[in-house]
Amino acid sequence: MPNSNITFAIFGATLLLASTSVSLAQDLNVVWKGAPELSSDDGNYKMKIRGRIFTDWGSISDNSGKVADTTELRTGRIGIEGVIMKDIKYKFGVDFASGNSNIKNASIEWSLKPVSIVVGQYKVPVSLEEQTSSRYITFIERSGITDAFGFGRNIGIGTNFLKNNFTIKAGVFQGTVAGNSDKEGRTYALRSTYAAKIKNALIHIGASAFHRENDQGILTKRYRQRPHHHLSPSRYVDTGNLNAKSDTFFGAEFGVVLGPLSAQTEWGRMKSNAATSTGIDSSFSGGYVDVSYIITGENRGYKGGVFDRIEVANPVSSGGAGAFQIAARYDVIDLTDKVADVFGGKQTSYIVGMNWYLNNYTRVMANYSNSKIDGGNNNGQNINTFGLRFQIDW
Repeated sequence: MPNSNITFAIFGATLLLASTSVSLAQDLNVVWKGAPELSSDDGNYKMKIRGRIFTDWGSISDNSGKVADTTELRTGRIGIEGVIMKDIKYKFGVDFASGNSNIKNASIEWSLKPVSIVVGQYKVPVSLEEQTSSRYITFIERSGITDAFGFGRNIGIGTNFLKNNFTIKAGVFQGTVAGNSDKEGRTYALRSTYAAKIKNALIHIGASAFHRENDQGILTKRYRQRPHHHLSPSRYVDTGNLNAKSDTFFGAEFGVVLGPLSAQTEWGRMKSNAATSTGIDSSFSGGYVDVSYIITGENRGYKGGVFDRIEVANPVSSGGAGAFQIAARYDVIDLTDKVADVFGGKQTSYIVGMNWYLNNYTRVMANYSNSKIDGGNNNGQNINTFGLRFQIDW
């Protein structure tokens, strides 16, 4: 069945649920949370228009000099989400930043507390930073492992468990909205987290894994990574096409929030499984560690196994200065496996950043990164990137 048919079915169901939630609610309340949110008195029905706009500037230079100095609309997303009959959640979102409509989310979730069932296109449950919304990540770009190893969204069915700060998410996925599910490979994914409160500290621990089959007729895999800015014209570490039929990922994660101070780290290993019995499996790894501090005293938000929105105590709109956050990260991605004769290179990066939150829904981000390449076709390259982002969401 073509994935477009599945998407239109979910989109139609989403619109039906949205209209039903409004029509069935006897008394509608309207509150402003970045945009109007409609809800019934009993909270059984909710509907909200969601969206985000990210505008980026980047300047990138390597050993040859400046290779990019430009801007882009990185994200331009609009959508709708809500609740009907208290236990059914719906979400639909489209991104127009590329000039074409690109469906991001199209899902329906039925809650049977503490378990829920979700169907549609949504994020494959893997990695703390990948699961954290781009609205709430600390740096302009996510870590090297989330990009190089191709984490993202797929069409699937899954189950979520959430109780007493313990979460389990599992799902089976096949294809994307833009593809054809009959020909696309399946992905099996699992992520589990636990959050503990120890005095004034919140401690997060978690692990995730997935196994991803190739699309029908495809016997290659490829992993590559930019130097921490989407506007970079080059990916300086690159395995090239590997003879493979599937790949398998395992990752571990840890985070802590102690007042305005927070830190997080992840490590992951990807195994590319050879397509033939005479082939050699190859393995690659990467990870990061970072620390951030909110100078104005706010805490980083956390909910359901992921980081969440920072609530600004003194927004600019109320005459305050907003919130200021400083951060630093060490990031490494190694795409070389000498045993398998793969020399994609190793990228080691140091990143610093500052974020200014004008209010809960608007921020300005500034990043600088320095990346060094060891091995591969770009051995010895030293890349510097400067990046700015203006972000607003609702």
